[in-house]
Amino acid sequence: MKRFAFLLTALAVMISLCACGGKSAEISKNSHNDPEASVEDISVEELPELMKIGWNLGNTLDAPEGETSWGQPTTTKEMIDKIHELGFNTIRVPVSWGLHTSGSPDYTIDSDWLDRVEEVVNYGLDNDMFVIINSHHDNDFYYPTKDHEEESVNYIEKIWTQVADRFKDYDQHLIFQSMNEPRLTGTNFEWWIDYNDKQCLEAIEVINACNQKFVDVVRASGSRNATRFLLCSSYCGSAEYSLQDPFKLPEDSAEKKLLVSVHAYTPYNLAMGTDSNFRTFDQSSKNEIDSFLTRHYNKYVSQGVGVIVDEMGIINKNNPYDRQDWGTYYIAKAKSLGIVCCWWDNSGNGVGEESYGLFDRNNLEIFESSKAPYDGLMAGLETPLEDIKSSKPE
Repeated sequence: MKRFAFLLTALAVMISLCACGGKSAEISKNSHNDPEASVEDISVEELPELMKIGWNLGNTLDAPEGETSWGQPTTTKEMIDKIHELGFNTIRVPVSWGLHTSGSPDYTIDSDWLDRVEEVVNYGLDNDMFVIINSHHDNDFYYPTKDHEEESVNYIEKIWTQVADRFKDYDQHLIFQSMNEPRLTGTNFEWWIDYNDKQCLEAIEVINACNQKFVDVVRASGSRNATRFLLCSSYCGSAEYSLQDPFKLPEDSAEKKLLVSVHAYTPYNLAMGTDSNFRTFDQSSKNEIDSFLTRHYNKYVSQGVGVIVDEMGIINKNNPYDRQDWGTYYIAKAKSLGIVCCWWDNSGNGVGEESYGLFDRNNLEIFESSKAPYDGLMAGLETPLEDIKSSKPE
């Protein structure tokens, strides 16, 4: 009986391997990756209205050791279908590449890993969603010091050469992002910059060089990569450091196809800090949101450069009305300025630190504890700023 069960299991594995063996059998074709299909030329001004609002498939393909190594379930098409049904028209798929390569100097990506990334990308595109893929949790490979500059730029070149080639026939619904929160990990400057410190200034120079190599490699790959939207990251993804002069946008052969990445869990004390004394969404909260969004509009959006707040969220402090009002105001303000926002979802379904779970991936529904911020996000898409009212009972 045990041997019979073993043979059945082996047969099932063989059938599964045959069904998935080879990229052509595994990866579906749709209008977004068909090289023969006509492609809509989307302008940077049109992009925010089309992208609407986004959701991050956090702690999944970005887990360096593998998709389920950080406790997340295997991503399914049903999950992404449901995310789209819930009102999200953009999905950010963070991807860690480093441990899925042959290592330095060639960094040849494991074919199975690249196939899996493409499969998940197509889950989104099958819904006519926009999809962002990046290099995430690969900070050790593009460590921004002068001593590591050559190797960092080489890593960016090798990874994006392969990724760009795989996806070169995809249309503009697929967006590439160079890096995620590049920073001096393990130092006193990991999350902040001293503009009088040589090491910090050199770090920004290396990040600028990596972004430039990223743009050059993607554009050189040709086909639809020649005009693809490319998302560039500043030091640690900060909404402040992306505004400062040492950060430079790359030169680009395409016109108005660059986007700036911003991470803004704003205001920090309310949205990320764990002090329970800060749990109220008030006028000062609105002022902080207004400030960083308006400054990014003035510096970038008004000049034809798109801005995507590709990570934002508010932790749970048992303050549902405040979380809902925060979501409504944040999204409505961003939309009014032509800025796209993507909620960071790490499945943290609790109270306090890192409780950014929004979507229950096992039961395909919004967590009960996150219905308030979800309702706020969706209301912000539909409600003009002047019509926003508090969700708190009178």
